[in-house]
Amino acid sequence: MAERKKSRKKVDEVEPDKPTKEEYAVAKFLRFNCPVRDGKLVGMEVKCFFASKAVDTLLESKWSSAKMKKDALFTTRASCVTYCNRLLQKGLFHRAEKVERKKDRDKSKKKKKLKEGEKEEESNNEDVKEKKTKKDKKSKKETDGEKVEEEEKKDDGEKKEKSEEKKKKGKRLKLSMHDDQRFVDGEEIYVWIYDPVPLKTFLIGLLMVFGAIGLCLFPLWPEEVRIGVYYISLAAAGFVGFILSLVVVRLVLFCIIWVFTLGKHHFWLLPNLTEDVGFFDSFKPLYKHDLRKDAQISTDKKDKIEDGAKGDKGLKDEQDGKSGEKEELEGSAGAQENGENGVNGEFEIVEKDDLEEETGEEEEEERSGSEEETETKEG
Repeated sequence: MAERKKSRKKVDEVEPDKPTKEEYAVAKFLRFNCPVRDGKLVGMEVKCFFASKAVDTLLESKWSSAKMKKDALFTTRASCVTYCNRLLQKGLFHRAEKVERKKDRDKSKKKKKLKEGEKEEESNNEDVKEKKTKKDKKSKKETDGEKVEEEEKKDDGEKKEKSEEKKKKGKRLKLSMHDDQRFVDGEEIYVWIYDPVPLKTFLIGLLMVFGAIGLCLFPLWPEEVRIGVYYISLAAAGFVGFILSLVVVRLVLFCIIWVFTLGKHHFWLLPNLTEDVGFFDSFKPLYKHDLRKDAQISTDKKDKIEDGAKGDKGLKDEQDGKSGEKEELEGSAGAQENGENGVNGEFEIVEKDDLEEETGEEEEEERSGSEEETETKEG
């Protein structure tokens, strides 16, 4: 009798700790709808979640006051916290804390120092800006430019922070057990212990089992079905052989072109055939042709040489044209000089003094001639 009483007491103690059907349903909803992160706890890979996101998912569930008017389980965030605390006490998940790595610590220290330096720079810049605005209007433009630069720096810093956050999200969290096992709303981390099998994986497993049993019973299939499966298997084997032969042919074709062109041309037939892509994408594009960089450089050099030769020819033609123009100019200048010489041969240049003497002599001759005529008349 005493043993029976003890067993009953044990059952009474164990039964309250077991979750009810409703609690299992809520935990299952949380497990598959709340955002989950990968983590490592004592060398084991685990799934963890944040308390604030769990509360948000519960407030959007079918048990919330927004969707359930009567007897709603979750009306406020506090009610969600109490319910999650009950689930934690029943062993569906437990509380953990993040262990910071050395790299993360160093980065956080650097960020703090940079933020402090930026604040000091901003305060100094503000003082300088106030002094400049009092002096001239030109200083306003400079301060505006500085503001734009500061805003750009801030934007760059925000972008870097976002990229770092994305990288952090991709990383696994290093966790350790928390001493205070209770549910707290916020950025607290909780590790899932309850891991139910999804319906999809359960159905896939069933289909695989039934498929294996069906293959084992192949001799008992009807004759028509067996003949159809035989021909389908032959077609599948032929298709696989065709793909393998294509792989060999494209490799041989690449090697032949590579050898005959001395490695300058790289030609691939169906380049995505062996790549990790979809069935139809593996046959696109039909071919791919690449020219080696050395060959491209040599062709570029040839083009440059040809362009240089054409340029030299053009310069020679220009020089010949210029020399012809010079000769024409020199010929015209010589003709002008010859014309001037001819003019000087026909008319002699006489100086002023000689002209005055000649004119004086002519006048005296005229006077003497007139006097002689008058004397002859009188006689």
